[in-house]
Amino acid sequence: MNNKKWVVYLVRCSDNSLYCGISNDYKSRLIEHNFGKGAKYTKSRRPVELVGIGPEMMKSEALKLEYRIKQVPADKKIAALTRKENGMAILKKDLHALKKEIKALDRKMEMLIKEFGKGKKANVKKKVTAKTVKAKTIKKAPPKKAPAKKKTAKLTATDQVLKILRGRKKGVDAATLMKKTGFDNKKIQNILHRTYKMGKIKRVGQGVYVGA
Repeated sequence: MNNKKWVVYLVRCSDNSLYCGISNDYKSRLIEHNFGKGAKYTKSRRPVELVGIGPEMMKSEALKLEYRIKQVPADKKIAALTRKENGMAILKKDLHALKKEIKALDRKMEMLIKEFGKGKKANVKKKVTAKTVKAKTIKKAPPKKAPAKKKTAKLTATDQVLKILRGRKKGVDAATLMKKTGFDNKKIQNILHRTYKMGKIKRVGQGVYVGA
């Protein structure tokens, strides 16, 4: 048998008196009382009626409670019996309320953790965005262009002829100028005739010219 199944019970006898006892099967015990097989007190005061029952407990605890109830006046026996039961009910109620508060706190904590997580992600996103914007606003300096090479002025046909003539102190004839420049004889002759009149060249021999 389970030692924690003992209860203290109260029955009202036919003479309206109260009887207190303990049992680990109070229903069977009540039947025994009404068949005259129970306690000596109830045997001559049948039938009996259950009026109060306490919470389940150890047998030693039930005996102590039974003793205390028997010490109080009849009008207070039921109150004394149910006091512990009421105390247990109140305790259960308090525990239930505490459990609800703990659940509420758990939910609140979960919400706070989620909010914290969202805030952290937002901050990270904000930092990344700030860096991205900053990176975008910093314009890269255009690469320095290499200094343009000075274009060498293309020599005119006349300049080419003059350059050859000035480089030859002994003079140059038309045939050599044609070979050096690639110009035809007519063009060479025109240049020589024109530059001679301008005084830029001079004749040093038959058909031979030098720079003036």
